[in-house]
Amino acid sequence: MTRITDFPMKMKVREGVLFYEDGSEVVLWGNNFQPNLYWEYKFRMEHMGIPMTSEVMKDMCDDGFRDLATMGCDLIRCHLTPADFTDADGNLVDTMWLDMLGYLVAKARENGVYVYITFLNQMEYVFVEDSFVPKFTREEWIFDPHCVEKTQNMIRQLVNWTNPYNGLKLKDDDAICVWGLINEPEYLTFDQMESSPLQQGLFEKWTTLHDGEPGRQAFSRYRSEVVKGYIDSMHDLLRDEGSSKPVVWNCNWPRMIQGRSDVFSAIAESQAEAVAFCLYPGQDDVGDPFMENAADMSGNNYLPFLQHCFDDYDHLGWLRSAEFAGKAKVVYEFETMYNEKSSYLHPAMAKLFRALGVQMATMWTHCFNIYSSHMGCAHNLNLKTTPKKAASYIVAGQVFRQLSRGFEFKTLSDVHDVFDTAALSYEHDVSIIGTPDLFIHSGGVSWCPVEVPSVPARIIGYGSSPLVSYQGRGLYMIDIEPRTVRIELYPHARFIRDAWQWHADGGLVTELDEETAVPFEFRIPGFKPIMFEKPPGSYTFPLVVDHQATWVKDHVSS
Repeated sequence: MTRITDFPMKMKVREGVLFYEDGSEVVLWGNNFQPNLYWEYKFRMEHMGIPMTSEVMKDMCDDGFRDLATMGCDLIRCHLTPADFTDADGNLVDTMWLDMLGYLVAKARENGVYVYITFLNQMEYVFVEDSFVPKFTREEWIFDPHCVEKTQNMIRQLVNWTNPYNGLKLKDDDAICVWGLINEPEYLTFDQMESSPLQQGLFEKWTTLHDGEPGRQAFSRYRSEVVKGYIDSMHDLLRDEGSSKPVVWNCNWPRMIQGRSDVFSAIAESQAEAVAFCLYPGQDDVGDPFMENAADMSGNNYLPFLQHCFDDYDHLGWLRSAEFAGKAKVVYEFETMYNEKSSYLHPAMAKLFRALGVQMATMWTHCFNIYSSHMGCAHNLNLKTTPKKAASYIVAGQVFRQLSRGFEFKTLSDVHDVFDTAALSYEHDVSIIGTPDLFIHSGGVSWCPVEVPSVPARIIGYGSSPLVSYQGRGLYMIDIEPRTVRIELYPHARFIRDAWQWHADGGLVTELDEETAVPFEFRIPGFKPIMFEKPPGSYTFPLVVDHQATWVKDHVSS
């Protein structure tokens, strides 16, 4: 189920399953991670007065990789915005953002993290004013031959670009594991076609060649052919340029298949080796557009919704159909919606993903420490500012790796679930995992249907448990070694404004207290308790055998 030899290894899809070159199955968990995007700076950092320099972005990138290691991530995804580094014809332009892409990829390789790159996206901001992408609509990215030609030019140059930070062309860097083509593609409708002389002419030319009438039924066949042709042409381009990395096509959110069965059939028949989808429980419960309809969703129970996603064909059930059996499955984005507090859902999502056959999943999006205290948004996850959610996300990564691929998704009830070595509860707002060497919990452990290990090697916790008594408001990490215990206390986090609201004024949203000392007590059988009262920080204590105890751990008693 997991890789058994050295990083990085090439990947290949066989019969709908991603394998490493040594024959082991791919199972990767991580974040969308994007210090190389102009958008990341403009949307999340500029209003705080942070300077836009390579040094700032590189330091943020390095700090982010340290957090990824703590969270147990071995995959990042980055969708590129070509307006950061291309001209009007799709030629590469030497900008700080292209340089940052090279830096990010090189640092991922150094840190043993795989990279999932998606070539084409555009958000609010344009760095290179005459870049081609913002001049076209999302539908035109696929259906306008001029845009397609420019995109092909960009991809051809990009995969052959030599990364100045490690000397490898992107196509030759095995740390880059898959290519995504478009982030959240949109598809031309019949009405859009009729309102565009260019698109109308292209469709009429197609119907003439196919001896058909230019009506809606013919348009469905035409649209399917264009989509398949687009995917296959990009796949062929990458192979012609010498890249063997699997190609992923983005299938958007649940129910995207509705009204687009022609498109999804084209995707299934295409040469793309994998399909990707996203999942944001709660997305249907806020208004559209969601950025203008913020609402606190942290009190809602979405376990029944996950079951519906598995059972209902139009939600995500199509992933289990025979039509898509030959495609590997990945999750390009997922998170809870307008929920910075509750901590039960991520492991349930990880279980759903594995039931659907998913082998790679990346959360949207990594919130960097440099700005997280000042950020309010729909999707907010950070080790310091959202500690309960972060612990739940870490549990979810363990769940994702432990569960086998493909099974019938079911929870024990609509409010809780217990499976393998994990448990989660909406009622108790907690996620827990316990193995002989690891214990992680996202809240006080008053409800714990899994076995608590006697002497785990590592503990990640929030609140008290049978092993720890602590009322602090931050995460703690405990590493138990043969003769020492290392304890790291994260800052106490307190929301001083609603973090689910959008805040772009640069003011503080989450207060991080690094000064207050809170009593901490750690007890494991066979050893003397460790008790102290110190502010957040890193501390080391001797592990002292209690000779009066009736049980002593064999591997340290000597």
